[in-house]
Formats: sequence, C-alpha cells, structure tokens
Amino acid sequence: MLSFGFEEDVELILENLPTKRQSMLFSATMPIWVKKLARKYLDDSIAIDLVGDQEEKLAEGIKLYAISTTSTSKRSMLSDLVTVYAKGGKTIVFTQTKRDADEVSISLSNSIASEALHGDISQHQRERTLNGFRQGKFTVLVATDVASRGLDIPNVDLVIHYELPNDSETFVHRSGRTGRAGKLGTTILLFSNSQRRSVRSIERDVGCRFEFVGSPGIQEVLESSAEHVVATLRGVHPESAECFMQTAEKLLEEQGTKALASALAHLSGFTQPPSSRSLISHEKGSVTLQLTRDPNYARGFLSPRSVTGFLSDVYPTAADEVGKIYVIADEKVQGAVFDLPEEIAKELLKMQLPPGNVISKITKLPALQDDGPVGDNYGRFSSRDRSTRGGSRGQRSFRPPQRGGGRDFDDDDFGRRGGRSQSRSSGSSWGMGGRRSSSESSNRDSGSSWGMGGRRSSSESSNRDRSFGGSCFSCGQSGHRASECPSRGGY
Repeated sequence: MLSFGFEEDVELILENLPTKRQSMLFSATMPIWVKKLARKYLDDSIAIDLVGDQEEKLAEGIKLYAISTTSTSKRSMLSDLVTVYAKGGKTIVFTQTKRDADEVSISLSNSIASEALHGDISQHQRERTLNGFRQGKFTVLVATDVASRGLDIPNVDLVIHYELPNDSETFVHRSGRTGRAGKLGTTILLFSNSQRRSVRSIERDVGCRFEFVGSPGIQEVLESSAEHVVATLRGVHPESAECFMQTAEKLLEEQGTKALASALAHLSGFTQPPSSRSLISHEKGSVTLQLTRDPNYARGFLSPRSVTGFLSDVYPTAADEVGKIYVIADEKVQGAVFDLPEEIAKELLKMQLPPGNVISKITKLPALQDDGPVGDNYGRFSSRDRSTRGGSRGQRSFRPPQRGGGRDFDDDDFGRRGGRSQSRSSGSSWGMGGRRSSSESSNRDSGSSWGMGGRRSSSESSNRDRSFGGSCFSCGQSGHRASECPSRGGY
C-alpha cells in the first residue's frame, strides 16, 4: 500500500497511535525500498523470513502455465482459459493499462460475468466491485496492478497475466492472489514470441518453472463447460426442480436423453455447433495438423521451410494457406505442427503422401521448439554473427556448410543465405516457395539463385551482391561475401 501512494496516510495513522506499542510490517517480498521503510518506522526490529534460502518465491500450491499468443488471439482465447482452468471459480485477469482493463472486461461480459478495477474507479465503486467479487456475484475481475497487493480476496482459483508484469516482483504479487493459505491455485502467463526472454528472466528471478502449453482445444472447452453446468444444476433447490418435473418427464418421453443434452448445450452457451479452433493461434475456422516422418525416408533437418516445400509437392493449395509452423521439440520424433483452414485441412488429410510421411489432426500440442522472434538471436549465433545481423534486412551474414554431401539446410542456414541453399553436390533442398532444385551448385556458379517465390532470377543475385552490407564470414571485412573473399581465392 505504501508504494501505491498511501505513505502519507500511513504516517498520519502512526502519529496518532500510542507511543508505547508493538508495530509489525508484513510484505510478500523484501526489495530495498521495503527494508528502508522498516528502518524508518520500526525500532530494534526483528526480521522473520518465511522464505529463507528457497529459490522458489511462490507458494507451493500454484501451478504455472505459459501460453504463446498474439495480440488478436489472446482476447478471443481468454474466455476459454477461464472456462477450462477456473472451472467456475474466481479469476483475476491482470492488465497493464486502465483502458485494457475496461475493454477486456466488456469483451468478457458477452460470455462470462466480469467487472473492471483500476485507479480511475472511485473508492466507493471499488468497494462495491470487490464485495461483489468476494460474494460470487461475478466470477472474473479484470484489474491493473492496483489489485496485485493489499487485497484480501479468498478462494481465487485462477490468475491470468494478460500482459507481462513490469518486473519479477510484480509477477510474485500478482500470482500470490491465488494459492493462499495452503490452497491450490493456477497462474497463466500470456506472452508473445518477442517476450520469450522476459519469460525466461521471470523463471530465473522467481526460481519457478512454467509449463508451456497451447491454447485450450474445443473439446476441452466443451467438457469444462458441461462440468460447470452440471455443478450448477446440483445446486438447484429440490423444491424448485419439482416445479419443472412434469415438463422434464414429457421431454424425456418425446426426445429421450437428447432433451438433456440440448439443455446442457444451451446452458453452456453452445446453441450453434462449435467451430474448429487452432491449437497454435486459437483462430476460429483453423485446424492444427501434425506432420511426422520416418528418418529412413528423408535426409536432413525438418524445418518450417521444408514443411512448406513438402506441402507444395503434395497439395499446393495447402502450401499457399499454411499458417504458423512449429517443429516438435522431442528429439525422438521428427515432426512439425501447422495450421490450415478447416476445409483445406480436410482435403489434405485425404491426399496420398510419400512413403514414411504421416499427417494427422491433433487435439493437444506436443512440446515445441522455442522459436525466438525475428532478430532475437539468443543462443543461436556468435557475437560476430549478432553484430552483422543487427542492421537492416538487406544485411545478411552466413556460414559455410558444416557437413559434406547433399542435405536439406535448416531454417537458420536459409535465413543467412538470403533465400538460397548452397548444397555442394547434387543433393536437393527446398526453396522459399517450396519448389525443389537439384542443381543449385551449378546455379551458384552461373550467378542465378532462387528468389522468395521459388523462381530463379539471375538479376536478383547481382542486385543483392551490389547492395550487400554485411561482413565476410572468413575475414570479417565488410563489402563482400565469403564466396568472393580475396584472402581465400573464392569459396
């Protein structure tokens, strides 16, 4: 409370207290400013540390999940997260701004009862909102960090970080709204690809570990909705149920269990058939598919570009419409997941695939490789590579092949080579548009290359060479590529 502008009020209270007294200061964390306040207001104080040397700064009963989202998908995903993870209990959604708190609350109110709480709301209205939340008059409180400290709200089942907190201390205070007094709770952190480093920093600072999961699938939402409705029906007073017994018996006689199923669907909010949803982006009308292949039938690494190339050969329409592609993290499985519009996905699943390849529809995302954002070179390049990649898009650096023989270059090789794979032998590789070339080594000698659309252009290579602003991989000098380095006499 002191850090939110109430210090003068606290000092006024202290001035009017008896001189002879015992004072206690409670804080979930102990940053420097809290220690200074203790020295200012307390005499001969004794510190009682309930955390000690534990690296974990959160209560043991809090489950931590992290979900990668986009600015458009997380708002549509929010109601499903509340349905699946809160299971009818109380939820606090934390936003960064007052405007977001209002907008998110209004958006949620279409399906779930919610209210907003932030600094622009009067004290009287704040008290009414908090009392309504405590009493269960609505189940979702959308708030700024004004609700992260100093509020005693029992039985909060779920905390959602709609926006990342400014620091790890705020994350601890926000998450501490759930899992209180030894009870269980759940915290979900929504983040974008550009915020992955911040998520890792929170893990290091707080001493916690997130479970990275995908957005809830439609089947999870349906099952959770049904469970919530059943729990609500059990709370109906028997005398009230008796008033509808005659109608219920008539419906059962006419429609059987279909009448009960229709009632459950209506109470769950699914009066129309639910549309498919992407497990990656949560976009409605999209389906997430998984491609796995037998390593005995294909050489090289599986990458987003090789997946696009594969789809281009099997079903070109799918290659044109494919969404985000992620490679599966399990080293024992050579596979990837990707999004397609529902109708195109149905057609692709009917296609005859090359031997050793399997495409299937999935209901839960496997563990996926961490694909950092564009320009986020963490853990991928040396310091010299980072410096050459830090400029404009036209500045590219690349490294010579690490293996002999033909192979499919991975995604990073493609990015560094400006869209062309420089295989030394007759091995094939996938172009940006998914078209395959078996003679790229000769193309390199003749000055032609594969463009972004997969079409070969002799002028594109010369234009790129004239505008090359990166550094040579061999000598470190700017203005020429490693293949033209004077110190090596050609590449």
